[in-house]
Amino acid sequence: MLTVPKLNSVTLHYFENCVGCAACAPSCPYFYVDERYSPVEKAEFLREMLRAKYTLAGRLFGRFVGARMPKSEDEMWKILEFAYRCTNCGHCYVTCPFGIDSGAMVRLLRQALYSTGIAPTLMKQFAGFEGSGQYLQHPSVKAMWEAFMTEVAKLGAPVDKKGARVLLMISVMDVVLLKDTVLNTIKILKKVGEDFTIPSRPLGVRPPIGAVVGDPAAQKTAIEDVVKYAESISPQILVTIDGGFVYPNLRFEATNLLRRKFSFKVYHITELLAEYLREGKLKLKKTGAKVTWHDPCQLGRRAGVFEEPREVLKAFTDYRDLPHNRANSLCCGGGDGINCLTKEMHMAMGKLLGMDIWGMLSAREKEFVEKSEDAYKKAIRRKMDDVKKSGAEVVVTACPVGIETIRLGTQLYGVNAKVVHIVDLVAEALE
Repeated sequence: MLTVPKLNSVTLHYFENCVGCAACAPSCPYFYVDERYSPVEKAEFLREMLRAKYTLAGRLFGRFVGARMPKSEDEMWKILEFAYRCTNCGHCYVTCPFGIDSGAMVRLLRQALYSTGIAPTLMKQFAGFEGSGQYLQHPSVKAMWEAFMTEVAKLGAPVDKKGARVLLMISVMDVVLLKDTVLNTIKILKKVGEDFTIPSRPLGVRPPIGAVVGDPAAQKTAIEDVVKYAESISPQILVTIDGGFVYPNLRFEATNLLRRKFSFKVYHITELLAEYLREGKLKLKKTGAKVTWHDPCQLGRRAGVFEEPREVLKAFTDYRDLPHNRANSLCCGGGDGINCLTKEMHMAMGKLLGMDIWGMLSAREKEFVEKSEDAYKKAIRRKMDDVKKSGAEVVVTACPVGIETIRLGTQLYGVNAKVVHIVDLVAEALE
């Protein structure tokens, strides 16, 4: 049975005060794929449900006042297409003259669909895998983690050290997608003389995946697990190298979700690097590389971390901003799970888990994934035009999805630029 999300003072504002001006439309990467995917249009599916559930006019007059609930599974699959043409990048929020966050509305729309069991299978699998803790016992994950810890041991990183100032959070996806970046982070922490530790087990798959797919229970469980582990060893700072949804969820959403303050602060690695630079601990060799910074949407627009990475990059590179930057940065088009909706990703993740996830999909879901992949590849183009105009040889960022998506964009649209995580560039320049 479809469950319509509850309203609070914030979502009530998003529900009631949109005037449908569509000022948000040009900000959305998927508007350029198809004008039907403008933020106001996508959020309208949820507003129709909210009118039907919560307004007298909606209950009395239904569709005549724009109130309706989806009547069939076919209709919900149609809505799913629109729900997964949103990266929750927040650009529509900062351009809306009335402060309407359509991305937040689309996340609630995903929750409503998830309540009926309708969500991308791959993302459901991983949200459940993470929320249940099963990933800790999975043979492939255990083998991968053991191999990773062998490399970590060669660097002499402390493990599960109580009372260290910094806990470097490492998830399964950090090791799958950014293993060298994690190892480089450890090298930097040792080089600056930081009192740090790493966990003896992965902290989540990429927590909290439940927030992305619309599973609030899995979201809460994943956050609780990270917080419980961190508080068991009492660091002052938990730092993540992931500048995607992991960061704002741990820094802002977690305290609201668990309804208490934590005994530690949450930093992104760029904030720590900038701190080391100001303190004179981080010394870097200057390079002549023409470098630009892609603001990850969750780290930048959603969390306000704009200047720290620039401060670090300007210290040792020939830095230039992209034409669209900071709050006006263009989304790469792959966030909020969109880059998972490709056949290649289904095959790769299925291999990791030892499951034929692609084979589990119905014909309808395979068609949904194929259309999503096509839209995703078109949505990247706008970002690549921005990179070309910057004249940069190296695009630096800190979101694993941003790295993968912009790398794909360079191949698709013939852009001659290398794409790297900021930690890797800093590690190369260490004096």
